Amino acid sequence: MSKRPFKHILGAAFVSFLLVLPSGCSKNDEQQSDEKGRIEKITDEAADTAVKKIRTPIDKARATENIGDDRLEEMDKALQKQ
Repeated sequence: MSKRPFKHILGAAFVSFLLVLPSGCSKNDEQQSDEKGRIEKITDEAADTAVKKIRTPIDKARATENIGDDRLEEMDKALQKQ
């Protein structure tokens, strides 16, 4: 007979847990969209920063390459004139 109260207590605890679980995890749609918006904003800012840090050296390298190409063209033209 001592097992019967234990089963009732365990059952009551389980039912209570099932009733409390959905209310503890639910948020309203506005809070979720605000949170999602903030996360997307932070992600976009991080992506923009990463793109800038990657593109800056590449753009500098391209500019240097263009200067070198222009200089070679000028030298070729000067040699052809002689």
